[in-house]
Amino acid sequence: MKLNLPSVSLKRMTFPAFLFASLVFFSGLFAQTVENPVQISVKPASPVVHPGEQSALIVTLRIPQGFWIAASTHATRITPIADQVFQFQPPRFPRPDVAGVPVHLGTRQVYTGEVQAVVPFTVSPGAAPGAYTITLEITYIPALNAGELSTHFKEPYTTRIRVVFGGGGGGNPGLPQPARRPVPPDFLVKERKLQLPAPLSSMFYTWSEQSAVPRFLHRLFIDPPNHGKHIQTVWTPVVGSTENNGQSLGMGVALMNVTREGIMTGTLQFRGLYNEYAGATAGMEVISCPAAYFNYRFSAEISEDKNRQARFHMENLTLGKNDRFGFELQANAFQDPRYRFSGLGGATNEEDQTNYTHEEFGGFLDVYWLPVNHWRFFVGGRIRSVDVKRGADRLADDFPYTVDVAAFRNVPGIDGATVVGQEAGFVYDGRNQEFTPSRGTYFKFTAEFNQVTSSPKPVSTYGRFRTEFRRYFSTVDKRYTLLVRNSLTFTTSEKIPFFDQATLGGLENLRAFDLGRFYGQHAVFGSVELRYQAMHKVMMGFPMDLEVAPFVDFGQVFNSTDFEGEFNVNPGLSLRVLNKPNIGLIVNGAVGQDGVIFTGGVDFPF
Repeated sequence: MKLNLPSVSLKRMTFPAFLFASLVFFSGLFAQTVENPVQISVKPASPVVHPGEQSALIVTLRIPQGFWIAASTHATRITPIADQVFQFQPPRFPRPDVAGVPVHLGTRQVYTGEVQAVVPFTVSPGAAPGAYTITLEITYIPALNAGELSTHFKEPYTTRIRVVFGGGGGGNPGLPQPARRPVPPDFLVKERKLQLPAPLSSMFYTWSEQSAVPRFLHRLFIDPPNHGKHIQTVWTPVVGSTENNGQSLGMGVALMNVTREGIMTGTLQFRGLYNEYAGATAGMEVISCPAAYFNYRFSAEISEDKNRQARFHMENLTLGKNDRFGFELQANAFQDPRYRFSGLGGATNEEDQTNYTHEEFGGFLDVYWLPVNHWRFFVGGRIRSVDVKRGADRLADDFPYTVDVAAFRNVPGIDGATVVGQEAGFVYDGRNQEFTPSRGTYFKFTAEFNQVTSSPKPVSTYGRFRTEFRRYFSTVDKRYTLLVRNSLTFTTSEKIPFFDQATLGGLENLRAFDLGRFYGQHAVFGSVELRYQAMHKVMMGFPMDLEVAPFVDFGQVFNSTDFEGEFNVNPGLSLRVLNKPNIGLIVNGAVGQDGVIFTGGVDFPF
């Protein structure tokens, strides 16, 4: 086995499919909507104290309707700045609630409504008379049902207190006590209405909720009654360049489904572009996340050169009493003339690359049972009917067609095949939220039994076992998050259709290679990634986090006897623009044996 530690080569560079450049360009024009959702005030129990006397500071946190903050000491902290005049005791908090938020991830102690915390202190006996400023640093994490937002870390709050001579010195039995109270129903995080000059007012138009378009879109996004959301238009450039798909340039318009806090829960986008391999292209995409563990995505695209695509994915784990049942559904019907194939195994080279049209109809359906928090079990079925044809006309001068290469004539599935399978497995999900998590463990095990139902049959039946592991570690302020990942695929036969073999490359694994770069009987993959929150900024009214994440990916495909070729070890850097807790734009750049490759796109970030 040869270890591949790549040198930097810039013979080919690519970058991701969607760049919402207007988010950055116009970010300074919009007001913060959820920058400080919790109202915090600090005041002394008594504005006048005496040397040697006991007193306290009262910290009031007013949490809006629909929000909560974690009650654990590492998530909500009140830290007085050291002072020789005042000796502080640990803060005292009221009793929290126990709630199952986010759903399916166990219970935790949380605060809602108005929370009054008390910070006792004693005035030094030798304190000089006069007015003093006391500063508290407060850390808290506001959260919605779908998950946590950005951490407010060591925010300073001050109050004034006066020390006078005379009286006191014997303690104060009347110290205030921690308490909780409800907040009014109309105590909400409210969006500031944007006042923009023309033509920006039409480019970023907010629709009246009484008109027909928002009413239709809220049904499309599966919003519940009294959702409190609105529809906002956003015009965006569409810029992309990947090795497989080629360069694209165009424009798009998105109708965003936005909460009053500035959280995007859905979008309907229409786009028109020109792609160098597929020609003039029109497409649309709808994404919605109505609730935690309930989301769907549909995309469709048509081009002048053979490209026809329709894909649908839905996850809903909120069915039945107490959300104990659910399903995951994927349906595909597409024809894409830009697919690449370099052969089987880890020893393939970029120079072996060929082009073909991948036609596929199929999908899968898994049914879930969630007997207890953190655990879910599933059974399901899958079908893939694939045909392999000549690729894009515009690529004929650059790559040979896969079906015309003599060396690939004996590759299983090169003439197409149909695979039908059944699967079962389980998931342990101990993350703090489904998307953009910062701590916890995720593990998934899947066992499959598959049948090749078409002729010729390179093999009639085969089994496959897959594991996926993720472990998240973060600092208290979530400024740094360490992600360790590992996955393993084991297949019982190496004679299965090539398109259904274990594969590496793309956005989610071995990011130094484009999608489908390696195919093999088995695959092993690992990654270590350190995410750093470099900036929190409002862009077009949406609170966004910019994360910078250096990483190292490693892995390879192999057969039952040994590793072939080079075991890849690929360093890289990821940029993540996140609208927590749901949607993000991910850009990855990594160095591998094919040079420097960029991958990315808009998705639900893991």
